[in-house]
Amino acid sequence: MALHQSKPELKNQNMKPSTTYVAFCAAVMLLGASNVVYSQATTATTDPVGFITLNVAGAQPGGSALSFKGLSLTRPIEFQGSAETAAANTPTIVDNEATWTDNQFNGANGAYYLEIASGPAAGTTYDIATTTAATKTITLAQNLAAGVTAPVTFKIRKHWTIGSVFGANNEGGLAGGDSTTADQILIYNGTGYDIYYYQTTGAGGTGWRKTTDAAADASGAVISPEDAVIVKRSQATAANVVLMGAVKTGPASIPILPGNNITANVFAAPMTLQSSGIYTGDNATGLAAGDPSTADLVK
Repeated sequence: MALHQSKPELKNQNMKPSTTYVAFCAAVMLLGASNVVYSQATTATTDPVGFITLNVAGAQPGGSALSFKGLSLTRPIEFQGSAETAAANTPTIVDNEATWTDNQFNGANGAYYLEIASGPAAGTTYDIATTTAATKTITLAQNLAAGVTAPVTFKIRKHWTIGSVFGANNEGGLAGGDSTTADQILIYNGTGYDIYYYQTTGAGGTGWRKTTDAAADASGAVISPEDAVIVKRSQATAANVVLMGAVKTGPASIPILPGNNITANVFAAPMTLQSSGIYTGDNATGLAAGDPSTADLVK
């Protein structure tokens, strides 16, 4: 996996506080997908679809094994359009031709995100807070990035979740148990790891749980497109989790915060550091150059 360490003085160039966006031009910064198979979809407005196999290594006797994975596929496009109203540093877009319903892309329907698909901010993504039918408005959880101006095209997809990737009933085949015996799924949250497991024993019922809460259903916990997924396997046999999805096309823009960043491959093919576009020569839009003690580090 890659660990991106950025210096605190990186400038704010997007919708998240103290964040720099690094644009990726083709396919993957770090965690390569394994066994990628895809086929071209039948219409020009649909991304290619296919599947990947997330190979989870088996553990050595008396220990555990860590597998570092990027999902490398997205969920299908639920809606795409052109916003007649959109502006940088604001949290709303308006599509006059939209036919969505209230809360279609939020709330009880699950977690969705919007991706800007044109202009200088193409590839930036934003969580959707509310969907309003009467005003044809999407309200975002973050402000739009610098450079967004109307008209701008966009795509809406549902977020991956623990349940949609590994199966609502653990169809992916990870070992169940309690918080100490089950296989664990670790996702970096900026300061530490959120840890999930499939509970089959102990109080709190059966299903996906977070180690800090054995009772609450965690199957809907979001895995963002750029999230690295670490699987800690306690069983000796390997596990193979098959994930069906869409192959992302177009650029990707990944937020890099000051400090440590653990990010994943959002594309279905590998790339080199040179081809990734993570160094632009501008500290505000890419990783900072310098010597080993002053530059941003990629590990």
